[in-house]
Amino acid sequence: MDRDLAMRKNGSRGGPRRVTERLAAMTLAAALTGVLSGALSVLATTPAFAVTFTTPKAVVELFTSQGCSSCPPADAALREFNRGEEILGLAMHVDYWDRLGWKDTFASPDNTERQWRYARALGERQVYTPQAVVNGRAHFVGSRKDRIADAAEQFQLAGEGLTVPIALTVQGDVIGVSVAGSAAAKDATLYAVYYNAEAEVDIKRGENAGKTITYSNIVGKMEMLGMAGGSGIELQFSVDDIRQKGFTDCALILQTKTDDGMPGAIIGASVISGI
Repeated sequence: MDRDLAMRKNGSRGGPRRVTERLAAMTLAAALTGVLSGALSVLATTPAFAVTFTTPKAVVELFTSQGCSSCPPADAALREFNRGEEILGLAMHVDYWDRLGWKDTFASPDNTERQWRYARALGERQVYTPQAVVNGRAHFVGSRKDRIADAAEQFQLAGEGLTVPIALTVQGDVIGVSVAGSAAAKDATLYAVYYNAEAEVDIKRGENAGKTITYSNIVGKMEMLGMAGGSGIELQFSVDDIRQKGFTDCALILQTKTDDGMPGAIIGASVISGI
């Protein structure tokens, strides 16, 4: 026989109190379940991001490949640059090594085309890996970390660094971008460069077979947002737009063109993180 029922039949004073306590506990549990459900609902609908903006002093584009045995030291140098905030290092994986035993998992023909356009702009007749282009103005072997850093510093001291500010604001899910009009920016184009902050790759074949390499700021997409012009440019886009493209971070760069339309000097840059 149920103990509580037996106690009630026997006229025990403890019976009703035990029933009341049990009902109270059940009521409290239901209330807590409702509170927790409400909290989980709020968490599910609250945007999970804390966007931050940084302004680097230089932009280094590293043209690299998972299939190139000379590239891992350059990839490591780029990771070191990206541990700080002074130099924005962008890994531009090219595809012309893919036919030599290992297909680069990040390679893009757009990156290869950009490297060739730089070659024409800088008066070169060929491309190579690892190649680092600093501020769109000069190139170096990508593993020469000290020379790259020195070039970035010298450009800044000579007034050839990132001299045009790209102002960013955030309100809710919307990022506002503003570039003031100036003589320097009148022929410049504003680009969004979408990338993933880090990835580790186990390379199975090719010159780097058996190596596990960590890559930093891997560029997956670059798109033109508009021309700055003499009056500058203002625009907005949402954090969700970047997420839907499948990337963790985004950089905005302002770049001029040479007289024949090739990529010229990069004169401004801002980084959007925490997407």
